[in-house]
Amino acid sequence: MPVYSQVVEFSIEPRQQSGLVAALAAVDQRFTRTCPGFITASVQASEDGLRVLHQVLWQSREACEVALRNLEPGVADLQQLIRQHRVKAAVFGSYQVLSQIASNG
Repeated sequence: MPVYSQVVEFSIEPRQQSGLVAALAAVDQRFTRTCPGFITASVQASEDGLRVLHQVLWQSREACEVALRNLEPGVADLQQLIRQHRVKAAVFGSYQVLSQIASNG
């Protein structure tokens, strides 16, 4: 079964970028990584300060859906983060990872 990738690209004001990056990383560290089926997460910031890309890889779409349904109390959901960091737009995508190459060393 292919790996499932959940991707969100946020458009944001440069002064809000570092706060959103820190908030997404904190949610991944505190909650996302503890969910069954989690593989990896990354938060990427554009050099111009206008975008943040958040990607989470799951063993399956079902694992992602279960994690979203079981969000723990006190863990900020995406809607909270969007409001808190004044996100201008968020583009959501989901993909099947059909090919992946990793470094040997």
